[in-house]
Amino acid sequence: MHQKLLSLLRCPQTGETLTEVDGRSLVNQSGTHRYPVLHGIPDFRHFDPPYMTRQEESDAADRIAEASRDMDYDALIEFFERKIFPHPRPAAKIDASIEHRRSLAIRSPSRLESLLDITARQALPKGVTLDLGCGSGEACAALKQRGAAMTVGLDISLVELMLAKKLLAEKGEEAYLVAGCAEALPFASESLDFIYSPDVIEHVSDQSAYLSEAQRALKPGGNLLLNSPNRFSIVSPEPHIGVWFFGFLPRAAMDPVCKLLGKGGYIGKRLISLNELRAILDRTFPKHRIEYRRSNPQSHSLPGKVFFATRAVAEPAFSYVCDQHIIITTK
Repeated sequence: MHQKLLSLLRCPQTGETLTEVDGRSLVNQSGTHRYPVLHGIPDFRHFDPPYMTRQEESDAADRIAEASRDMDYDALIEFFERKIFPHPRPAAKIDASIEHRRSLAIRSPSRLESLLDITARQALPKGVTLDLGCGSGEACAALKQRGAAMTVGLDISLVELMLAKKLLAEKGEEAYLVAGCAEALPFASESLDFIYSPDVIEHVSDQSAYLSEAQRALKPGGNLLLNSPNRFSIVSPEPHIGVWFFGFLPRAAMDPVCKLLGKGGYIGKRLISLNELRAILDRTFPKHRIEYRRSNPQSHSLPGKVFFATRAVAEPAFSYVCDQHIIITTK
């Protein structure tokens, strides 16, 4: 394992430094916890990844590693979706998933630029930058191109990290990949300069712990950039299942209603409102700014003109029902 990465890593349970053993595992200083290194990726996860068991994931990772020797990234994602993915799905869903993966290579860098623009580039990637919830790694290269000296991608899915490994190698980009949980980051306190974490907060098991861990790992003056889809949006449907006004349901009713609508179980998703978001941020990052969709002074439509003319009242009111909130924090 590269020494630059090893110097950042800590046991997520004790905070101790780690020693590499035969290139196959990492052991904490007191010898009480051991973490495997799978296909060159250290694994610090406390619980199973979503959508597949550890055994299913291990089998899938082995097959991805073997196939990646002879396939380029585009062929590999198609092979994964059609041949490796462990659960049967309709052909249309498989095709949509392949297309989604292909589009991410373009959309992820653009998304980074959009979030930076919305926050008026108050903070930019710098120093040691963590892509928290990196998925298959599409934003890792973009973060380095925007100023990060060193990029680390962390995700709970080993399968996604295996795909990221292939994508980054194909692009000739250097980034270090780690399997872990956002609620218990395997990094030393005050070791990171910038954390980028889009579309993650609604998927973690403990949103307060997620932000507390980001705060712990950041250096003084470090920044976190993330977005939070709004539970009570009236301008867009729930982003994962496409159902309008779904967030207004009581939380206990969401899973059964989702199943009743033929969307499957509503698991691994918990959108929060603006008030909930503010409460968590006040506890973890007192220095934060929340952005949302603003009025357009060049609008030609009557509603747009009215919204702009009454923006002093309309914009704060709209912030409670907009599609998402963009957050930039400073430690």
